[in-house]
Amino acid sequence: HVHGFLEEVGQGIQHIASRVDDLAAFVQRGNDFRRITGEGFTFLKIPRSYYGVLTVNQLRQCGQGENQMVLSLSCASSVIDACGKSGIITPDAAVDLSLSHSDILDCLRSTIDAESSDEFTANEDDIVDSILKSRYSNLYSLLGDNISTNLYVALIRNQILVDVQGGDILFQIFTSNILQRKVGEEAPFLEFIQRVCSDCNDGDCGPQTLKAGCGGFGIRNFLTLFLSIEVGKALVDVSNAKSVGDPVMLDLAQRKVELFTDQLNESNPILTEIADAMSAEGDALSRAQQAEIK
Repeated sequence: HVHGFLEEVGQGIQHIASRVDDLAAFVQRGNDFRRITGEGFTFLKIPRSYYGVLTVNQLRQCGQGENQMVLSLSCASSVIDACGKSGIITPDAAVDLSLSHSDILDCLRSTIDAESSDEFTANEDDIVDSILKSRYSNLYSLLGDNISTNLYVALIRNQILVDVQGGDILFQIFTSNILQRKVGEEAPFLEFIQRVCSDCNDGDCGPQTLKAGCGGFGIRNFLTLFLSIEVGKALVDVSNAKSVGDPVMLDLAQRKVELFTDQLNESNPILTEIADAMSAEGDALSRAQQAEIK
């Protein structure tokens, strides 16, 4: 983008970054204003696979960890099919954000096939909890219980990117191009961020006064976003292959999903290590500076 901007526009302001106190509320207000008036910023579309989508393995585990399979493969597959038929999930396996626990449970009770009915009934609450948690499963692997379910859903609904560095969190979003002369040409855009810093001493963590670089600069988002986009495309291919009954297309699409998902899973710990190393370097430099002052 930067190269294209320089080639087409020349030197100038490529983007402007601003910090806000509550990014989720800020973006929600902007989205509401645009829907009401038809005017205002539009933001880059982030695929739901960036945040998390429903998979057979998630259902089989029912929140018990990777090495514990609670549901049989046939029951988990039946639940996935029922979710698709009842509209709980989209073709790319993203769960409808508007549905509650009771909404999903009622839908599944009426659509689950007879062969899986008993196993489903015995585990129905855990299954629904797993479905709801799948909405933000990728983010949860980063943040755990450090933020509320409501904030997780707000981040997804407003398509906000997330990065972590040490105990710090960065929320980040980009607008679509502004001041664009023609569709397809390069143009400036706006970036909005929120930094949430932490202060940890002997395992006791709490909010800290804002400091430079708190939360990093979104290093995790570059690769994660690219891979998430590819996973989203492949999941749509899976849905299309099923609808036309093409087994060859279906096999290829499923292999794509597995490939990009594996890359996503493999990259996360590496990116975490990079971010943690950067955070440790900053802390070490800060301690060194404090030692010199003393």
